[in-house]
Amino acid sequence: MIEQLEALSYWHWVIFGLLLLAGEALGAAGFLIGLAVAAFGIGALLATGLVHDWQIQFLLFALLSVVASVVFWKFFRGQNTKDDAVNINNRAAQLIGRKLTLQADVDNGQGKIQIGDTLWKVEAENDLKAGMLIEVYASEGMVLHIREV
Repeated sequence: MIEQLEALSYWHWVIFGLLLLAGEALGAAGFLIGLAVAAFGIGALLATGLVHDWQIQFLLFALLSVVASVVFWKFFRGQNTKDDAVNINNRAAQLIGRKLTLQADVDNGQGKIQIGDTLWKVEAENDLKAGMLIEVYASEGMVLHIREV
């Protein structure tokens, strides 16, 4: 077993990195990318002759795996929250910020407004008259909160 570990070449690390990337392609959610980067890094160190002992290779692989995984996590962590499709199934939230002309009066802070082909229930802090320019500033379930612009 020790003879096999001493015979590790950079090709072993490159192939291991490619296998890790293939595993990532099957759906590891980013976990194997740091390990693959570390395997390629060890392969590069071995190819340039900077590392020879298998114990050092494994130690560096472990350290590089942790560092690469943390860097990957820090770099891509914010990417999921910057997605424009966060409200793709929340039609009420998609209307926030939209300015419209009120077609009917809002009495006692409640009323209805037609947006596209949908009739929405709206709530306002005060009474609004038809013809006023309003803005949707929040939604609660399927109720739009509006205010005068």
